[in-house]
Amino acid sequence: MNFPYTYFSCPCVDVSIPVNGSEESDDYEDEEQERAFDPRSPRANFSLYPLEHLLYCEDCQQIRCPRCTLEEILPLSVTSINSDPSAGTLQGPFILSCGYCNWSTLNIGWKFEKPTGIHSQIAKFSIGEQTKQTSSTRTSESEPEAKNMPGHGPDATFTSLKTFYRSQLSSTNPTDPLMTPSGGYNYSSPSSLARIMSLYTGRGNYGKKDPSRSNQMRESADASEGLRLLDPASDDEAIAKMRKLGWTSTTSIGQRAEQRHPPRFVDDLRPIQALLRTKRSKRCRSCRHILVKPEPKVQSTRFKIKLVALNYIPTISLKPLQPSPSTQIPFVDLKALPPLRASQYLLTLQNPLFDRVKITLATPALTSGRFKHKITILCPEFDIGPNVDQWDEALSTNKAQRLSKHLSLTKTEYAGGDGGKVAEAGKVWEKGRNWTTVVVEVVVAKIDQDERALEEDEDVLEIPVFVRMEWEAEVNADDGGLGKGDERKEKRELAYWVVVGVGRVGRLDGQHKLGRSHHDT
Repeated sequence: MNFPYTYFSCPCVDVSIPVNGSEESDDYEDEEQERAFDPRSPRANFSLYPLEHLLYCEDCQQIRCPRCTLEEILPLSVTSINSDPSAGTLQGPFILSCGYCNWSTLNIGWKFEKPTGIHSQIAKFSIGEQTKQTSSTRTSESEPEAKNMPGHGPDATFTSLKTFYRSQLSSTNPTDPLMTPSGGYNYSSPSSLARIMSLYTGRGNYGKKDPSRSNQMRESADASEGLRLLDPASDDEAIAKMRKLGWTSTTSIGQRAEQRHPPRFVDDLRPIQALLRTKRSKRCRSCRHILVKPEPKVQSTRFKIKLVALNYIPTISLKPLQPSPSTQIPFVDLKALPPLRASQYLLTLQNPLFDRVKITLATPALTSGRFKHKITILCPEFDIGPNVDQWDEALSTNKAQRLSKHLSLTKTEYAGGDGGKVAEAGKVWEKGRNWTTVVVEVVVAKIDQDERALEEDEDVLEIPVFVRMEWEAEVNADDGGLGKGDERKEKRELAYWVVVGVGRVGRLDGQHKLGRSHHDT
């Protein structure tokens, strides 16, 4: 696990089932808002995401995670071959075409008579092709050679049997009301089972002889009707083939699981249909607003709309504020945090918006769990400048100040001692063009060395931080009903929880050795 890390909580985790009564529901919602976010709860595992995985809905003005979005896949569209723009209606024949790979049913010779009922028309095409292939294979090849042909398989045999029994059912009972439009038979009702039994027994009306029914249903008689005889020598042939080719010629469990009809040997494997990979658009589950929409062109990898949270939510980073070397205090190691000692960390927020943002931070005084770590934010309220052009900052400040601000983002920060800055309550540590850094003080609780009954990552220090944003955004003419040329700003707010992973708590017995090694280096 790499430290530090930052995860953002989606507000969809706070959606709860309302209880009976509006007053009780309001009290329950207030209680949920006042309750601090617990990063160790099982519920938090489904709401914490990196900022790169989140989207932002401009209509709802909320963060959206993968659970809050709906995915839409570009489907196959029905188009007409002889399309005439002057005509009011579409004229056939019709084809299915894919807007992603430009594939159409013309590649396999399929044309549809009408734009509706595509599933039943495709079923007719498939049955006709397999039956034709099977019958031609039977007549042109001998029986041993025909077994190895692609047309002689379980699918082709089932198609032949289905065609044969459908013809038998239609001849014995031409006006069968149980026959579905797609050619299937309804077997779910008791009356259907009684009719099926009467086809073989010739008796209807609960065991009485039906004089009006003289035609009885027969079984399949040859290979063209789907009859397959069991060959006793097939097992001997399989054993002899296995002895000749070896164990490597047989299929594995994974290969047999992927095939529709599990084969014994590798040469009996057939290509399987791969899932269609296409572009996807995403919508907000609440308001159905489009969040992600790629361009329909096949060769393009751009997006028409892509509302990622990185463009709306300030990024948060954390790094330790190391003590000055003159203070003789060991450096802070994030993989072994010093317990029972106040350590300071720099929390930096960077604003991606073009407006000035007011930030309010809040965190519980003690973390959740068995080990209570004390957390204090020295400056919980501050402003972050807009994300304007860098030339504006260059014109408003001199070269020395720009150089110091640039170096402050990468150099190691020291607190106290000779020439070191001291963190003060109510004051920010440092500010830049569109970023602000504040100090967070942490007193890590001790974990006894002999305490071995620790849960997974129980010794990891995670700080839940409640972030509240306030800014004034310009209202568009379409959204606010303003006239052309009118400008107005409205106040917007956004609040969410963030979990900052600081590091792993160290042990007391190795703390002094760790401190001396850092000081010597």
